[in-house]
Amino acid sequence: MKLLKFLPLILLLLIVPARSFAAMPDITAGEMYFDVFKGYYVLRNNVHVVMNNHGVTATITADGAKVNVLTQKCWADGHVTFTHGAEIFSCDSAYLQWKTTTAEVVGSVRFASPQNLAVTAETAIFNWKSKIVDFYGGVSVAAEQNLKFAGGVTLENKTYAHVRYNVIDNTILALDENFSAPEIIIPNPDNDSEAN
Repeated sequence: MKLLKFLPLILLLLIVPARSFAAMPDITAGEMYFDVFKGYYVLRNNVHVVMNNHGVTATITADGAKVNVLTQKCWADGHVTFTHGAEIFSCDSAYLQWKTTTAEVVGSVRFASPQNLAVTAETAIFNWKSKIVDFYGGVSVAAEQNLKFAGGVTLENKTYAHVRYNVIDNTILALDENFSAPEIIIPNPDNDSEAN
């Protein structure tokens, strides 16, 4: 029975050169199977994915997810929590790419950091290499006094169209009342390939 669980991974290892792989993620879920035709794991119920790529670790919990170990991507839906270090995002859905070190989080985004910063937004993009997060749409910021601001930036009690935050420096880099936010569309995992 254990052989059947690892058979898809063994087949994948035989087909794809070893240089294409990062570390295998730690995956658990109430229901899990590998879709051989689409090339990704399908996870449902109590999803827990921990991925580590060259020292960068992220943990995703969700109602459901799809993980492609070849392209190093994860799509998560339903009560998603994405934790990277001490930063925690919660949202409706998320798309993570280890090659580009980015997480796109969509729908009822809530962010909390150990520096006593709380942010809510419609969407956000987090680059865990640069430690910069951009929040978009109806962004509100609640912070303690230790929050820093880039030159000319001051926080008022209002909502913003865009907020840019440096996680390491605990610094608000930009607060924009008017901003043309990018449309964040999570791609279909069925169209995923190593070239994308």
